[in-house]
Parts: sequence; structure tokens; C-alpha cells
Amino acid sequence: MTPREELENLDNLHHGMTPQVRGRKFEEWLNKLLAVEGMIPRTSFRPPGEEIDGSFLYEGRFYLLEAKWWKEQVPASAIYQFKGKVDGKLAGTIGVFISMSEYGPAAIDALRVGKNLNVLLFDRDDVFAAATHGFCTVLQHKLRLAAELGEVFVPYIATIQPNGKPQPSDKPLTVVTEGMRDELLIQGIAQNLIAGGVRTRKLLVIRSQGSMGLANVAVAAAESRVGPVVIFTDLESATEKLPENVMYAAGRMDGIIAGPWSERWLGFPSKREAKRMKPNELLARVAEIDIEGLKEKDSDFRHLIRLLSD
Repeated sequence: MTPREELENLDNLHHGMTPQVRGRKFEEWLNKLLAVEGMIPRTSFRPPGEEIDGSFLYEGRFYLLEAKWWKEQVPASAIYQFKGKVDGKLAGTIGVFISMSEYGPAAIDALRVGKNLNVLLFDRDDVFAAATHGFCTVLQHKLRLAAELGEVFVPYIATIQPNGKPQPSDKPLTVVTEGMRDELLIQGIAQNLIAGGVRTRKLLVIRSQGSMGLANVAVAAAESRVGPVVIFTDLESATEKLPENVMYAAGRMDGIIAGPWSERWLGFPSKREAKRMKPNELLARVAEIDIEGLKEKDSDFRHLIRLLSD
């Protein structure tokens, strides 16, 4: 059985496990993957006053490892606790934080604003990519972008082509969003177009997991993918409201589509109201958008429809 198949089996069965059993089995799977790639993994150990999930060797350097598979989202405090452990070790030590759970709101952005970059983050998609392409391959991707962009999290999928290497004529559209709700809106509008008989481009939505990472994730995608790459965000479109690096990145891709969509496009009184909606409720609201009417009123929406349409 391949590492990918083993991970898929564990993923299918994890709901029937206690958190302790699920976490232990995930660590066992991860250690096996690292061992197969010659990374000499060491399982959980306890320096004085703390516990570390493990360590491994990559290109002559040892890394500390933290692996989580929680039912709830991983908060910024859990990442900072691990970073504190890394900070207290040999100068130059790097930590790898792996989570099969969702990261909480602003959890990754909280790490991005730190001055000392010594922790790299893997999400669920990165773990499945490691199971398919190799842990070393995904880690190398993370290390390179951390060195080039100073970025703690760029999803591996941002820099690989879907289904091999599509030709420029395919013109797939890559949309970089902050998180799940932005992604739901994009997917919902695409479905709205299809239901109306409009052909749409191949679509890949990549979550940067926070506004501070929008630019770096988009730049990484724009430099390695075929077809247009755009940033889509529910932030204010006024220049002074967008992160500084987002404006810098605009010249290196197709552009920025800024909202706030929750108010301008869906008529919510505030972003907070949109965040309270369940995913299926939000999709139902998106399905009711008057595409043609909103295109006439809103230039950002018109730009998005133009990009989505084949």
C-alpha cells in the first residue's frame, strides 16, 4: 500500500477514533514516510519542561517537528507554543508544524508578522501532496519560498501545474483567497455561470490562510503557473486598506479583485454577518446573485466574470 493510500485509509477511518488514537496513528504514518525517504525521524521526546513530537534530518540539518490532527481549528497559540520551543534550541534550528486540522482565523497571519522566521507550516493539502510527491519535495518547496519571500506558508499546490503541464491555450484561472468563505463565493459564482449556460475556465482556488499571505502566495503561483492569477479578497478596495505587499504584487499577476463582497455583492450589513452564515447558506445566497445586473453596477464583479468566462 502506498503512503497516499495509507493516509486516505486513515482519513476515512479517523472519525471513529479518539483524538489520542488518531494523533498517534498519524504520527506513526508520518514517521514511516520520513523513514522511507531516509530522513532518520525520531519520535516524541521530552527535553526538560517540554514535549516535542519529533525531529528529522534533511540535507545535513536537523528539524523539529510538531504534528496535529485535532477536531477543532488550530489556534495561533499552538503555533506560538511550538515556535517558543524552536527559539530555545540551537541557533538556526527550523521547526515544521504540520496540521491535518484547519488553522484558526488569523493563526497563520499572527506568525507572519513575527521578525524571526524559523517555523514552516504544512496544511492538510500539503500532507496529501507529501504522501504523493514525497515529503522532501514539499519541504524543499517550503524552504525555497521562505528564503525568497520570507513566507511561512505557501501551499504546495500553488507552484505545481494541475494534470501535468497545461498549454497556454488552456488558460486555467488561479484565484488566491484569504480563506474558505472567499473560496465558496468564487466557486458559487462559477456554478451560477454554468447554470446560466456560460462556459467557464478551469478553476483552481488557493487559500493563503490570511490577508498577510495573499501577495506571497499569488506571486509564487504567478511565477510557476500557466494562465491568469488573481487575488480575490473581502478587504476594502481602497489602496490604503490593502496590505502593502499586495499592491506591490499586483504588477506581477493579472490583478486584484477586492470587495468587500459581503456587503457590495451579497448585501450583508457587515462582514461579521457573512462570517456567521453556514457554508450551504452562503452558497444559496450566491446562487441568487443577478449576474448581469451586478456586472453593470460593479467593475470588480465585471472583471471577475470576464476572468471566469471561457
